[in-house]
Amino acid sequence: MKKPTLLFVEEIRNSLSEKVVSRKDIQLVLLRFKQSMSFDEKYLKKTAAISCFVLDKEVSVKGEVERFKIFCRDNNLKIDYFYNDSEYNQEIVQEFAYSLGLNGAINKDQALCVRDKAVMKVRLKKIGYKTMVYEEVSSIDDVVSFAKKAGDFPVIVKWRRGLSSKEVYKINNTKELQKLGLDFSRNKYIVEQYCPDLIWCVDSLIQNGKVIATFYAWLPYTNLSFAETKEKFAQITVDKKPEWFKFDGSEITQNIINEIGLKNGYMHLEAFVNPIGEQIICEFAWRTPGEHMLLNHSIAFDLDVYSLLIDIMIGKTIFIKLNGKKCVGDMFLPIKNGTVSNITCCTSPISLDTNLVLG
Repeated sequence: MKKPTLLFVEEIRNSLSEKVVSRKDIQLVLLRFKQSMSFDEKYLKKTAAISCFVLDKEVSVKGEVERFKIFCRDNNLKIDYFYNDSEYNQEIVQEFAYSLGLNGAINKDQALCVRDKAVMKVRLKKIGYKTMVYEEVSSIDDVVSFAKKAGDFPVIVKWRRGLSSKEVYKINNTKELQKLGLDFSRNKYIVEQYCPDLIWCVDSLIQNGKVIATFYAWLPYTNLSFAETKEKFAQITVDKKPEWFKFDGSEITQNIINEIGLKNGYMHLEAFVNPIGEQIICEFAWRTPGEHMLLNHSIAFDLDVYSLLIDIMIGKTIFIKLNGKKCVGDMFLPIKNGTVSNITCCTSPISLDTNLVLG
């Protein structure tokens, strides 16, 4: 039987790309970027036999599309499926793939919706979900005016196309904002009301436009707090949806999928959840959440989430019945020299307190 040909976007070497590279039932073609070829020599040697197209982001997409057609003709390739897991390159690489009519590509409006925080909030509100109050801003005065309307500082200023708290700032007063020296002239940022509730992640595998599995993970310390202090960060996958939740993550994700028209892939959604189980959706992304969380999901449910996602990439129908085995978490240690001498935690997802004692 002929192997399906998958064009897989590899922005960086990670656990998902290594799983893809190891699959023997796929004819793999890698798409990398000229501007971020930061692969180590050992990995480049390992993947040297795999066909690879290097896309130049600084030239026209139309020109790269034509160059790719020549690349496929010269290498006798016909692409059956396309998959992108890059957040930063989402819009340009989807434009490239959609122009080629590749199975798995999303259109310009879809790519913008899963990338731009302001646009996605509009779509969330359209289907009836609550988000934090926000505004697009083009000056410091806009931020200050918003803070007054929202009930004073703190507020959150964030890059509307950011990732993992990059260029996300908790602003406590006007002086802090001025000191940052942000360039508001390009309408790059939005400002939103600060929410003190902690983050839960709702991750879902999507096949043929349907949610087929949903995983819940708790972040007792936010990405933003870790970015600011580099002290504590943990991601904890739980073995089932918490009973005190007053929402169904699968239903929320399905409604978003229906609204945007997405078909096959992985949705990573973050929501603020208050102590009585009510949610406010923070944001979502059409990609995996990164290294550790996928592994946590796999261990917690005794299955290989990577392989299931790859099966989805190549159109292989999958059936999953989730049966949680345990709660699984990973923890980043403080960036300092020392020895961990004691770790304490309690089991309640509301009151978990993880302390590191360095000696």
